[in-house]
Amino acid sequence: MDDKFIKELREISRDDRRRSEFMIQGLKETLQERKEEGVLKRWIRRKKTEKKISQRFNQDPHSDQQ
Repeated sequence: MDDKFIKELREISRDDRRRSEFMIQGLKETLQERKEEGVLKRWIRRKKTEKKISQRFNQDPHSDQQ
C-alpha cells in the first residue's frame, strides 16, 4: 500500500461503508503485487520478517545490564 492509499484511507470516516471496501481493494492489490514478485524476492522478504520476529523474541532481558 502506497502513501496515497494511506492518505485516502485516513480521510474516509470509520463509519463509512466505502472505507471497508477501499481497504479490501487495497489488500487485494497488495496481494497481487506480491504474487507478481519473483520467487527470490518473496523468499528474501519472508526471511527478513522471520529474522525480525526471532530477534524480538530471542532478546536477552539481562543483556543491557552490566
